[in-house]
Amino acid sequence: MQIDQGELGRRVRAARESAGVSQDAARRAIDVSQPTYSRIESGDRPLRGDELVRLADCFGVRAAVITGLPEVRERARFAARTDGDHCSMAVMRERLYAYLELDSYLTDHGI
Repeated sequence: MQIDQGELGRRVRAARESAGVSQDAARRAIDVSQPTYSRIESGDRPLRGDELVRLADCFGVRAAVITGLPEVRERARFAARTDGDHCSMAVMRERLYAYLELDSYLTDHGI
């Protein structure tokens, strides 16, 4: 499923505004110029995978909120072990969801 860049730009802007983050703070989070960031929000420049992750962190949302892809938790089936790690299963599930969301986005963009 290919993501429409115009729609992705609108989603970035909506997530940023919803989080109360300025364009300047968002552009600094991904280390791009103001014109480049404006091109991302307008859909004229693709959003790279690493930028997606940093913007999601900056806005306090999951990558799926920005991409519009269904959240992985709705379709993931998995088995996990802690192998001595003291993380709770809930924490491990959240890490897995974040990884799978990013993997889906990168795969869709041929990365």
